[in-house]
Amino acid sequence: MKHVPPSIDWRNHNAVTPVETQGGCGSCWAFAVVAAIEGIEAIRTGRLTQLSEQQIIDCNEDHEGCNRGRMDHGYEFVRKNGGLASDNDYPYIATQGACANNKPSSLTSKIIGFSCIPNNNEAALLAAVANQPVTVNINPQLLQFYRSGVLTGECGSQLTDLIHIVTIIGYGVSENGVDYWLIKNSWGPVWGENGYARVHRNIGAMEGQCGIATFGCYPNV
Repeated sequence: MKHVPPSIDWRNHNAVTPVETQGGCGSCWAFAVVAAIEGIEAIRTGRLTQLSEQQIIDCNEDHEGCNRGRMDHGYEFVRKNGGLASDNDYPYIATQGACANNKPSSLTSKIIGFSCIPNNNEAALLAAVANQPVTVNINPQLLQFYRSGVLTGECGSQLTDLIHIVTIIGYGVSENGVDYWLIKNSWGPVWGENGYARVHRNIGAMEGQCGIATFGCYPNV
């Protein structure tokens, strides 16, 4: 197995774009997918480009739009589409619009598919995040009230009705010695720690804190 460093923050490697606000559109899935693609593109090419969530929302053939879509559908759209426009060329409007799929791709790398982490396996998730940002499902019950620090406590691991999708952009150990996942959210920079949160890692339950290890995927280039 490849060596996994004790901590990583992909923001320190110029692989994370600024936090955005999804607004009243249930588009967390598109934001999470785009963040992971932006990350691997920057890691592979050294070029960080803000990409378009709106193109996925408007043009994804599953027509999930603002209705809480799936991360795998987002990745599959980018693969089939042969790329993704920049946010400048196809800006976010917080609602589903008409598909304008004639914008040039801003991706240098070619997304050839995606891989998913074995369910309920934080060790496998850790190994994946050591290589690139990873998109995961999470129960948002406690996230709604999060302000700062490492998120702990009972938040439920059931994700059938309560599903939010975020991107893990790192992991580490807090000043108090608590292991954490570092997530990028899409609720704007005024939420949490400037739009990010630290979520308790290695809690002893296989599904992870708030179900964060239940399902995660990352793009392949």
